[in-house]
Amino acid sequence: MNKRVIALPMLSAAILLGCKSDAVGTSEAIHQQHLDAAKQFSSSAIELNTAMAALCKTGGEGALESAQVAWMNTMQSWMSFQGREKGSEDALALSWQIQFWPDKKNTTGRKLSQLLKQDTAWTASDLASQSVAVQGLGAAEWFLYEQPQALKTEDGCQLAEAVTAHINLSGEALLSAWQTNPWQAMTPELALGEYLGALNNQLDYSIKKLQRPMGKPGHPKPYQAESWRSGTSMVNLKASVAAMQQLYIANGQGLDQLLRDKGYAETADRLKEQFASLLASWPAEPSMTAMLQSREGYRQLISIFNGLEYIKWTLQDEVAPELGIVVGFNATDGD
Repeated sequence: MNKRVIALPMLSAAILLGCKSDAVGTSEAIHQQHLDAAKQFSSSAIELNTAMAALCKTGGEGALESAQVAWMNTMQSWMSFQGREKGSEDALALSWQIQFWPDKKNTTGRKLSQLLKQDTAWTASDLASQSVAVQGLGAAEWFLYEQPQALKTEDGCQLAEAVTAHINLSGEALLSAWQTNPWQAMTPELALGEYLGALNNQLDYSIKKLQRPMGKPGHPKPYQAESWRSGTSMVNLKASVAAMQQLYIANGQGLDQLLRDKGYAETADRLKEQFASLLASWPAEPSMTAMLQSREGYRQLISIFNGLEYIKWTLQDEVAPELGIVVGFNATDGD
């Protein structure tokens, strides 16, 4: 009798310790994923800055194409962080200066045009006191895709190189911000809630990237599409979905495995298959603007929207209660 009284608390403690250990492992896996993504973004930003400098020095179609490729790589590496709204506060504070979107009133183009008219030898530090609209990836896109002729002038090159140098500094700051695990000091329950919250936030943001340009049926708003100047909005959105898939799995220590460990393999399988199906059937067209011009393109966008909505509601209505997570308001609620 005494043995049973003693054994039960010991067994409960062992189970509790096992759950805490799993949560700690999940937290570390997610942090490592963010750290690796920050390294990739920083590396891509360096390459973009180098490519812009080479373009301004040598000119030519080849140099322009190389800079455009470097920009696309940097933009896609940013998708790992876009819209998550959870984690390092220092990292979150960099979001607007890395990417200003949506740019409904062409704020980026107008402000860059104004800066070009000023008699100033722009540097990255000078841009730090300017609008975030001229500090990040959208500003570099404006030069590389909409106004490449500006790069044939000394003033244009100085400003464009200041923009990519600023993106480079933001990449360094992002990498520095993720050196520490922001969930390390949290309780396992709170850290798990932050994890699911990050995925929910990114889902909401990705859905918004679809909804804004789609507008109402028959009344699309193509200039609200992300990266409409480069025609790569669908490439970016696919990278966002791939980033969410990686966050969900987290190298075998994420929500997918936690669900399986709790006996909810069927839920885990459905979510895993939904991510895989979305990516496997992704449209070949890189531009959302082009897709909005046809019924078939619009239909495909609706299909992607439905797929993302399915993941969102499965996370909120099934995953959260199955793992005992309280889901709070998302960063995009109320938009």
